[in-house]
Amino acid sequence: MVFIKGSGRVYRRCGCVDPQSGKALGAGCPKLGAGRRHGSWYVRLELPVGSDGRRRRVRRGGFGTRKAAEEALARLGKPSGAGGGLLTVGAWLAQWLATRTGAASTSKNYGHHVRRYLTP
Repeated sequence: MVFIKGSGRVYRRCGCVDPQSGKALGAGCPKLGAGRRHGSWYVRLELPVGSDGRRRRVRRGGFGTRKAAEEALARLGKPSGAGGGLLTVGAWLAQWLATRTGAASTSKNYGHHVRRYLTP
């Protein structure tokens, strides 16, 4: 386990299963220490307590390298956008539409649905 400046953590885990118990080994897999290609990197970030008083955590995984996971943690820890990191629903949807790739008809339909049903 590696801690990054107190804002979150980067760690590696895998999907191996203990043959006796049938439970996932996760970060306790003995192959993680021996093989560089075994498992994938994950990040976990603790967010401020929500308005309902419950803990909030973000966990993302499947990164191929530790560096990629650390970059993702840095992006998650410092959200960008208008209003000091806060985005309106309309601004987020516009940003989301701009990043869509694929068939032109799919993008056109997404835009139509967002404008008609989702944008406030």
